[in-house]
Amino acid sequence: MFFILYPLITYRKKTVFSNLQLVFKNNKRSDLKRLQKKFYRQFLKNFEELIPLLSQSEESIKKSSFVENPEIVTAFKHLKTPILLTTAHTGNWEKAFSILPLFIDIPTGLIYTPVKNTFFSGILTHIRSRFGLMLISRYHFKQHLIGFLNQSFIYIMPSDQRPVHQMRSFKTNFLGIETNFLYGVEKYAAVYDLPVIFMHIKDDDGMCRIKFTLISRNGKETEHGFITRTYAELLEKQIYDDPEQWLWSHRRWKDQA
Repeated sequence: MFFILYPLITYRKKTVFSNLQLVFKNNKRSDLKRLQKKFYRQFLKNFEELIPLLSQSEESIKKSSFVENPEIVTAFKHLKTPILLTTAHTGNWEKAFSILPLFIDIPTGLIYTPVKNTFFSGILTHIRSRFGLMLISRYHFKQHLIGFLNQSFIYIMPSDQRPVHQMRSFKTNFLGIETNFLYGVEKYAAVYDLPVIFMHIKDDDGMCRIKFTLISRNGKETEHGFITRTYAELLEKQIYDDPEQWLWSHRRWKDQA
């Protein structure tokens, strides 16, 4: 299906190629084109894997998913505090978000931006919430967080997209480019002294693999920028290791390129 659909795909091909050129400056055009094809193959595969999630059983999900080190997250359960799980649009992120409650026995919510398309929004809501994941609009996040300050609760916070408000962002080197990053995770971690954990997501031949890396135990004790820079470094390594698995179609550097 990829070979049939790829020539017909027009969705942000120029953006994808432009982003690849920015990051892999020394690569030949032919190499970039091959990487672009690999990205779209993964992109189409992600959509294909959404279909079984509409009705797939818990047993089947657990056979096609693996959480390497859940103890990194569950170690904070006894502290009765929210956990900020910062992550990115890598691998099959939709599957990883929706199935996490099956592997970690802590209430979990995804911070998301509501989708305007009501049909697609309904499908995503069904997939995301099937196994207990709560959906929290980014417009209501602060209010929700304040209500759960003395409870164990995981907030999944994808943080790799371009900030809408550039003046409220944090700039650091990322993939060889001075890049503005969303600063919300670090801000709330510092204000409410919360732990921050990086969630690594990889599609490994149909197996959804999740791994955690602790960034900070106590947000108040970190120096300004540490959490965001560490997040950028962890994501950068992941992208260099598996470049086709990141969402290159996002206009990440449109103000900086």
